[in-house]
Amino acid sequence: MKRIVLIGNKSWEVEPILNALLNVRIRPKELKDPTTLNYPWTFSQGTAKPRAVWDTYEQITIELWCVQDIMDPKWNPSSSQGKHECLPKILEYRSEKPDLVVALGTAALGLDGGNNNGCVVFGSNIFIHNYHPNGENAQSQWDDPAHFEKVLFSAVNANIFNRLDADTIKLVEQRLLKPYLNPSDKICVMSDKDYIGVSVVNITNYADYQYSDESGLKALAETGNKLPVGSVETTHGVIRLLCDAPFLFISGITDRVGHFADDVDGTDGNGNIKTEAQNFTAAFNIGVCLSYLIPKMAVFVSPPLTKTSRVTEEA
Repeated sequence: MKRIVLIGNKSWEVEPILNALLNVRIRPKELKDPTTLNYPWTFSQGTAKPRAVWDTYEQITIELWCVQDIMDPKWNPSSSQGKHECLPKILEYRSEKPDLVVALGTAALGLDGGNNNGCVVFGSNIFIHNYHPNGENAQSQWDDPAHFEKVLFSAVNANIFNRLDADTIKLVEQRLLKPYLNPSDKICVMSDKDYIGVSVVNITNYADYQYSDESGLKALAETGNKLPVGSVETTHGVIRLLCDAPFLFISGITDRVGHFADDVDGTDGNGNIKTEAQNFTAAFNIGVCLSYLIPKMAVFVSPPLTKTSRVTEEA
């Protein structure tokens, strides 16, 4: 049995993703209803159960997980250390090892003053930057010198990106929502195997976002990297180190780099905070894209995948 594992970060991200996946007016007819659905979530904090499972494809099972659901309540839900400690519960759910791991979550982009708010980014490479390298954050002191501060290249087959052909992307983009605050001029899908997801870890205080995204980008630039950045967030990298499996990430863009306070914690000019609307829109757009990608993923993993080490260094 082949196993595809989709992992979202917070519950407020996974639930809009599910909203899109369950909506027959949004998803393609090729995507069926889940065979198991734990929505709404009624289990106690820390329970190791997925939000949804699709066993509708021959010899393939697809699971959708939420990191926040499975975290021990002793942890701050934003703690990278807590996420890293609790993620192995996903591996233990089935005897089969994952054949593909997909990280899902909201993120920033908009380099050099650009604006991608509302867009969805697919990529496969990861750069993990420790924003508190000396353990300054008592709620999250995760450290992994072997894998931090270097580009981690994914062994996922590039052909999976080709399955998002022009006709499919057109259908997806017709269904994407426009964020309330500072939307991009063009709400689109951005897909490239070379995209790097920059994960800035050990952040539990959202005030850090004023400087942390740019800190991660600076650290990446100092490696001499020439590949494009796909997004900046906090969790794709934690998921990337879960196991030895081909990996890709899907980011829904909520804010411009360095503008979290304006784009996510900002207001509409009348003092009405639009945080939830901004986050819901970006997460829902992930779900729209995922609804078209899941049936294509199922086809993609039908042949055996080449096993690789967790980190493949560029030659």
